Amino acid sequence: MKKIVFVWLIMIGCTQKPDRLPIQSEDTLYGLASPIRLGFDTTKLYWNDYFPLISKVDSFNLPSGLAAIKMDQGQGIILTGSQINGIDNLRVYIKGSTYDIPVLKSRKKQYLFRFEDREKKYSSITIAGSMNGWVSTKDSLGFSNGYWIKPIILDPGEYQYHLFLDGKEMLDPNNPDSVDNGMGGFNSVFEVVGNDTEISMYPDSVWESGFSVKGTAKGADYFVYWQNYLLPDSYVKKSDQGFSVKIPDESKKIDRSDIRFWASSGEAVSNDLLIPLRKGRVIQDPSQLLRADKHKMIMYFALVDRFFDADPDNNRPTPDSEIKPLANNLGGDIRGIWKKLNDGYFDSLNVNTIWLSPIGRNPDGAWGLWDKGGVKSKFSGYHGYWPAKSRTIDPRFGTDQDLIDLTDLAHQNGYSILIDYVANHIHKDHPVYELHPEWATELYLPDGSLNTEKWDEHRLTTWFDTFLPTLDLENPVVADAMSDSAIYWFENFQIDGFRHDATKHVPTDFWRMLTYKLKTRVMMPQNRAIYQIGETYGNPELIGSYISSGLLDAQFDFNLYDASIASIGREEISFSKLESELEKSLQAYGGHHLMGNMSGNQDRPRFISYADGSVDWGEDSKLAGWTREISNQGEIGFRKLAMLHAFNMTSPGIPVIYYGDEIGLPGANDPDNRRMMIFDQLDPLQKDLWNSVSKLCSLRKENISLIYGETVVHQADEQQFIMSRSYFEQTTLLILNKSSEEIIVKNPIQDPKTIESFFGNEYSAGEEIAIGQNSFEILTLTK
Repeated sequence: MKKIVFVWLIMIGCTQKPDRLPIQSEDTLYGLASPIRLGFDTTKLYWNDYFPLISKVDSFNLPSGLAAIKMDQGQGIILTGSQINGIDNLRVYIKGSTYDIPVLKSRKKQYLFRFEDREKKYSSITIAGSMNGWVSTKDSLGFSNGYWIKPIILDPGEYQYHLFLDGKEMLDPNNPDSVDNGMGGFNSVFEVVGNDTEISMYPDSVWESGFSVKGTAKGADYFVYWQNYLLPDSYVKKSDQGFSVKIPDESKKIDRSDIRFWASSGEAVSNDLLIPLRKGRVIQDPSQLLRADKHKMIMYFALVDRFFDADPDNNRPTPDSEIKPLANNLGGDIRGIWKKLNDGYFDSLNVNTIWLSPIGRNPDGAWGLWDKGGVKSKFSGYHGYWPAKSRTIDPRFGTDQDLIDLTDLAHQNGYSILIDYVANHIHKDHPVYELHPEWATELYLPDGSLNTEKWDEHRLTTWFDTFLPTLDLENPVVADAMSDSAIYWFENFQIDGFRHDATKHVPTDFWRMLTYKLKTRVMMPQNRAIYQIGETYGNPELIGSYISSGLLDAQFDFNLYDASIASIGREEISFSKLESELEKSLQAYGGHHLMGNMSGNQDRPRFISYADGSVDWGEDSKLAGWTREISNQGEIGFRKLAMLHAFNMTSPGIPVIYYGDEIGLPGANDPDNRRMMIFDQLDPLQKDLWNSVSKLCSLRKENISLIYGETVVHQADEQQFIMSRSYFEQTTLLILNKSSEEIIVKNPIQDPKTIESFFGNEYSAGEEIAIGQNSFEILTLTK
């Protein structure tokens, strides 16, 4: 039965009758409408991304400066033109109801890249860099009047690149500016300059019926949304100090709703504020949040085969001598995760979301080959990423009942369960490939070469290996069948979301189809919150292209991860790198994104082994894991890893602990970074790190400023990083010190009423703060 909400917006300070808004059906637009981020010239808007159950939109009002071209069959509109202001509103009318969607103007500019070559020494030049996925064949320069030139459409920011001069890769010999690439080399760099005007806002104070916002937006305009309504001017009052917002009375009738706020001046747009409400009151205590509130997630990734073996009866390693032990099944199972949840391990760690590696049926036998450094090994499908069936749990991991028991226990205790899903490819023994080999992309390119591991050159068709056919998901028939297989897991189990493998290798139309099916068959009929997070290596534009109301909720922020481990783990890398990447993330995904901030990853060496020197930053890390023993090398690695956890737990987004990073499990790259988890006989350094991570998770869970706070970086230099998150009366301050000496810093937060130290130190207002070598401090301050 459809729920109908009648909304009357009450005029402030007036005696006239309140404006009455049209009736809005909660079953029409599910959740908060993600802002429309305009492209440089055109933007496609699919109505089903926002309104999956409607057959047509009655009418709409466009932002100033935009025009619309209707798509075929009424699927949506193509927005053209140039929006006048940095933010504006799209109003949509459907069956007498009104819906409002924020529209953000593109920040892109046309940048002319030039390379001087007066004597034309070169016959061809191409550029590869962070702007084009490092594909050398994508952008060729043209020659004109002594210069090789290439116009490129880019967002403001810094871009790293190499040139290919007559096919030879090198730094730009005409550009003295270069940066460390974090892999033992350097990249040339150029900058696209943006708008110098910046507006920053923060939530200031709360009262029963409203709240105030302050910042640098004197005289600015504002856009304030309650749910998907743009509030009229009567709900917002401007002053020299900022803005005051009245909370709509109708929000008292809804258990959970949200207010979003932007300030703008011309093309300049502030950070976005997200204010959660519970029955019409601003939430200031995180205990009032619901399990469905995605921003409160603290995620733990468990590689099922390597976590805990609770059922020895399902242990069936592949009996093949060509497989080294670490590349074979080791016995972990779903029941093992259930047991650790039941025993209170995750409670003690203070996480609330568990992400499982793929649990679908994988092939028997030995596949693939490592043959390097005098070591040879094949692999079993212990990791789960080679699906041989799409709707069957691998018996080596457990049974349907095991997954039902796990989700039941999790939900009873306030946990959410995500499973890893592989949509891009299947194993060649999969029934789908046996029945429909034409559903796969071509293994060979037109020139006869293998189309394998062409991650960026042939992003949507490349095979991961010759036994892993990539599905042609641009074919609607294939996409329909395979998205049904994905929906199976939600229709038969009470899981709470997917982590999607190899997201960028799948066309966005598939994710649109899958999300549409999830909304119409699961989320809206059952009022069930589902979280989808993807995995994409690439620039923010590519990563962000998969995130919206009709696609995924988020992706893992590998760029921020790379910047954080380099800044914390390497003495020669300044924290300015971390600040720059953090700013790019906030610009690209918004200040209240749901991106994953991870401590590690199954495809990367363990950070602790980089940090303590066990693995060199520039070496072949897979070879290192196969050819020598990687072990912890003293206290320094544990200190650095604790700093990384501290950054993740205080940053916007969703903190994600890679299993074993709570105890400093060492390892080079795959499969050495996938050792069996250990729970007993921890040494003192492992115990201390575990206690720190548990306390950091607790701090994240109990401090609303770390969930909904605005982010400010106060200092980022060679040795120190200071960042704050502020939400009304509470501010949390992170201080990182990666130097080998104690440092003294001044508290940048003025006149706090109380100061609580992560380590229990006592500080008074205005007092300087001492931070030990290779350590951190977190202060929670209240006004």
